[in-house]
Amino acid sequence: MAQYTIKQMELLSGIKAATIRMWEKRYTIFSPQRTDTNIRRYNDDDVRFIINISLLLKRGFRISKLANLSLDELSDIASKFVTDYKPGNNNIEPLVSATLEYNEAGILQPIIDSASKHGNEYTFEQLVLPFLKKLGDLWQTGAITTAHEHFASNVIRNHICTIYKNSIKPEIGKTSPIIFFLPEGEFHDMGLLYFAYIAKNAGYNTIYLGQSTPIEDVVKATKELKCKMVFTSFYSLVNTTPEEVIESFTTQLPNVHIIATGHALSEIEVPKTITYVSNAQDLIKVFGKLDPTMVQ
Repeated sequence: MAQYTIKQMELLSGIKAATIRMWEKRYTIFSPQRTDTNIRRYNDDDVRFIINISLLLKRGFRISKLANLSLDELSDIASKFVTDYKPGNNNIEPLVSATLEYNEAGILQPIIDSASKHGNEYTFEQLVLPFLKKLGDLWQTGAITTAHEHFASNVIRNHICTIYKNSIKPEIGKTSPIIFFLPEGEFHDMGLLYFAYIAKNAGYNTIYLGQSTPIEDVVKATKELKCKMVFTSFYSLVNTTPEEVIESFTTQLPNVHIIATGHALSEIEVPKTITYVSNAQDLIKVFGKLDPTMVQ
């Protein structure tokens, strides 16, 4: 069974360490082990307990009532709120708990349930993205391992692949293809997959090239397919810059429309030769403003 510091408990639950200490004294909800130097060490059940408490406190429950419940009782009550997704009310606690247990269904089911109620776009931006950001923060601070982060990220990626594959497929030749690619040295393709899904679901013919694609090969494919539009993403390029990639592409294909996303673009002055989008709504707006000849 894994062990956690009180700082890791704070990071996992969002409840301050000082509050956790106070609850220990007032309600005896935890009995952490102590190291030889008197440092608290919590176990997996303690983490599940505090994550469930965090979720239920946001729903108006009082700690004085929750402290008297068992872990099973807490989990049963918390499960009723797992799919209650509203703006500003992202229930990522169950997803974090499922990650710690390597529970694929525990990650996927809340996402699927939310999508059935609110749609894939809402779910991705209001639940999945906050969860992925939380994962990154937890990994950087050591609250979860690389194995945890890779496991959860791949569960999410596989799910996006599935909805992309199952989305509306336009007739070949009905629209000019849009190529989706990541520049060479770029491997974070989850956002690219999501935007490809948005385009495909909107009725566009998409060609997904994926991770780390040499710009020369993208140019060649664009010419062969007679594409008038490409989509790319910049997050953590190695040995090059967004400006260099864009200049290389536009020099060879000056008449092809480039749409791009990624936080690396927020750190530079976006070249006028590209259209920057930050979410699905931005991309849909771009499609609405396109010259019809761009996709015919």
